[in-house]
Amino acid sequence: MRYAAGVFGDKWSFILLRDMLLHGKRYYGEFLASEEGIATNVLAARLLKLEEAGMIHREIDQHKKSKVCYTPTAKARGLLPAFLAMMVWSTEYDEDTEAPQSFAPAFREHPKETIAWYEAEIDRVNAQISAASHGAIQSDSTPPDK
Repeated sequence: MRYAAGVFGDKWSFILLRDMLLHGKRYYGEFLASEEGIATNVLAARLLKLEEAGMIHREIDQHKKSKVCYTPTAKARGLLPAFLAMMVWSTEYDEDTEAPQSFAPAFREHPKETIAWYEAEIDRVNAQISAASHGAIQSDSTPPDK
Protein backbone atom coordinates (compact mmCIF):
# COMPACT_ATOMS: atom_id res chain seq x y z
CA MET A 1 0.00 0.00 0.00
CA ARG A 2 2.88 2.37 0.73
CA TYR A 3 4.14 2.13 -2.85
CA ALA A 4 0.67 2.58 -4.32
CA ALA A 5 -0.01 5.61 -2.13
CA GLY A 6 3.28 7.14 -3.22
CA VAL A 7 2.50 6.69 -6.92
CA PHE A 8 -1.15 7.69 -7.10
CA GLY A 9 -2.13 8.45 -3.54
CA ASP A 10 -3.14 12.04 -4.09
CA LYS A 11 -6.56 13.05 -5.35
CA TRP A 12 -5.41 14.42 -8.69
CA SER A 13 -3.21 11.50 -9.73
CA PHE A 14 -6.03 9.15 -8.83
CA ILE A 15 -8.54 11.18 -10.89
CA LEU A 16 -6.18 11.33 -13.88
CA LEU A 17 -5.76 7.54 -13.82
CA ARG A 18 -9.52 7.11 -13.47
CA ASP A 19 -10.08 9.39 -16.45
CA MET A 20 -7.60 7.44 -18.58
CA LEU A 21 -8.67 3.95 -17.55
CA LEU A 22 -12.43 4.39 -17.28
CA HIS A 23 -13.32 7.47 -19.34
CA GLY A 24 -10.91 7.25 -22.28
CA LYS A 25 -9.35 10.67 -21.77
CA ARG A 26 -5.94 11.10 -23.38
CA TYR A 27 -5.27 14.82 -23.90
CA TYR A 28 -4.34 17.68 -21.57
CA GLY A 29 -7.45 19.65 -22.54
CA GLU A 30 -9.68 16.67 -21.75
CA PHE A 31 -8.19 16.37 -18.27
CA LEU A 32 -8.45 20.12 -17.75
CA ALA A 33 -12.15 20.00 -18.68
CA SER A 34 -12.95 17.37 -16.01
CA GLU A 35 -15.67 18.47 -13.63
CA GLU A 36 -13.31 18.31 -10.63
CA GLY A 37 -11.61 21.50 -11.86
CA ILE A 38 -7.89 20.77 -11.67
CA ALA A 39 -5.58 23.78 -11.95
CA THR A 40 -3.19 23.84 -14.91
CA ASN A 41 -0.05 23.82 -12.75
CA VAL A 42 -1.34 20.86 -10.71
CA LEU A 43 -2.35 19.00 -13.88
CA ALA A 44 1.09 19.46 -15.45
CA ALA A 45 2.82 18.36 -12.24
CA ARG A 46 0.66 15.24 -11.80
CA LEU A 47 1.05 14.18 -15.43
CA LEU A 48 4.83 14.49 -15.05
CA LYS A 49 4.74 12.54 -11.77
CA LEU A 50 2.70 9.73 -13.36
CA GLU A 51 5.03 9.65 -16.35
CA GLU A 52 8.11 9.46 -14.13
CA ALA A 53 6.48 6.64 -12.14
CA GLY A 54 5.95 4.66 -15.35
CA MET A 55 2.16 4.89 -15.12
CA ILE A 56 1.59 6.83 -18.33
CA HIS A 57 3.33 7.32 -21.64
CA ARG A 58 3.61 10.83 -23.10
CA GLU A 59 3.74 11.28 -26.87
CA ILE A 60 3.76 14.42 -29.01
CA ASP A 61 1.06 14.44 -31.71
CA GLN A 62 2.88 14.16 -35.05
CA HIS A 63 0.35 16.37 -36.86
CA LYS A 64 0.00 19.08 -34.25
CA LYS A 65 3.24 19.38 -32.29
CA SER A 66 1.58 21.44 -29.53
CA LYS A 67 -0.77 18.56 -28.71
CA VAL A 68 0.36 15.79 -26.35
CA CYS A 69 -1.30 12.40 -25.91
CA TYR A 70 -1.06 10.49 -22.63
CA THR A 71 -1.75 6.76 -22.58
CA PRO A 72 -1.85 4.38 -19.61
CA THR A 73 1.02 1.91 -19.46
CA ALA A 74 0.67 -1.77 -18.55
CA LYS A 75 1.61 -0.74 -15.00
CA ALA A 76 -1.37 1.64 -14.82
CA ARG A 77 -3.66 -0.82 -16.56
CA GLY A 78 -2.82 -3.29 -13.80
CA LEU A 79 -4.94 -1.07 -11.53
CA LEU A 80 -8.08 -1.63 -13.61
CA PRO A 81 -9.49 -4.42 -11.37
CA ALA A 82 -9.01 -2.18 -8.31
CA PHE A 83 -10.72 0.77 -10.01
CA LEU A 84 -13.64 -1.42 -11.03
CA ALA A 85 -13.91 -2.80 -7.49
CA MET A 86 -14.07 0.79 -6.24
CA MET A 87 -16.91 1.43 -8.68
CA VAL A 88 -18.77 -1.51 -7.13
CA TRP A 89 -18.11 -0.12 -3.66
CA SER A 90 -19.39 3.29 -4.81
CA THR A 91 -22.69 1.81 -5.98
CA GLU A 92 -23.24 0.55 -2.44
CA TYR A 93 -22.16 3.58 -0.41
CA ASP A 94 -22.31 6.70 -2.60
CA GLU A 95 -25.83 7.86 -3.34
CA ASP A 96 -24.42 10.27 -5.96
CA THR A 97 -22.30 7.69 -7.78
CA GLU A 98 -22.14 7.92 -11.55
CA ALA A 99 -21.85 4.13 -11.84
CA PRO A 100 -25.11 2.51 -12.88
CA GLN A 101 -26.67 0.29 -10.20
CA SER A 102 -26.55 -2.59 -12.69
CA PHE A 103 -22.75 -2.41 -12.75
CA ALA A 104 -22.10 -4.01 -9.34
CA PRO A 105 -24.13 -7.20 -9.93
CA ALA A 106 -22.71 -7.54 -13.45
CA PHE A 107 -19.15 -7.14 -12.19
CA ARG A 108 -19.68 -9.61 -9.35
CA GLU A 109 -21.20 -12.17 -11.70
CA HIS A 110 -18.68 -11.71 -14.53
CA PRO A 111 -15.56 -9.95 -13.23
CA LYS A 112 -13.14 -11.32 -15.83
CA GLU A 113 -15.43 -10.40 -18.70
CA THR A 114 -16.00 -6.90 -17.33
CA ILE A 115 -12.27 -6.31 -16.89
CA ALA A 116 -11.67 -7.66 -20.40
CA TRP A 117 -14.27 -5.26 -21.80
CA TYR A 118 -12.54 -2.26 -20.19
CA GLU A 119 -9.14 -3.50 -21.39
CA ALA A 120 -10.55 -3.73 -24.92
CA GLU A 121 -12.02 -0.24 -24.56
CA ILE A 122 -8.62 1.17 -23.57
CA ASP A 123 -7.14 -0.51 -26.64
CA ARG A 124 -9.97 0.84 -28.82
CA VAL A 125 -9.42 4.42 -27.64
CA ASN A 126 -5.68 4.13 -28.18
CA ALA A 127 -6.22 2.68 -31.67
CA GLN A 128 -8.73 5.40 -32.51
CA ILE A 129 -6.19 8.07 -31.59
CA SER A 130 -3.55 6.32 -33.67
CA ALA A 131 -5.93 5.84 -36.60
CA ALA A 132 -6.94 9.52 -36.53
CA SER A 133 -3.55 10.36 -37.97
CA HIS A 134 -4.37 8.08 -40.94
CA GLY A 135 -7.96 9.25 -41.41
CA ALA A 136 -9.51 5.95 -40.25
CA ILE A 137 -12.61 5.96 -38.05
CA GLN A 138 -13.26 3.40 -35.32
CA SER A 139 -16.75 2.40 -34.19
CA ASP A 140 -18.05 3.50 -30.81
CA SER A 141 -18.86 1.02 -28.06
CA THR A 142 -20.98 0.97 -24.94
CA PRO A 143 -19.82 -0.33 -21.54
CA PRO A 144 -21.47 -3.44 -20.07
CA ASP A 145 -24.90 -2.81 -18.54
CA LYS A 146 -25.23 0.81 -19.63
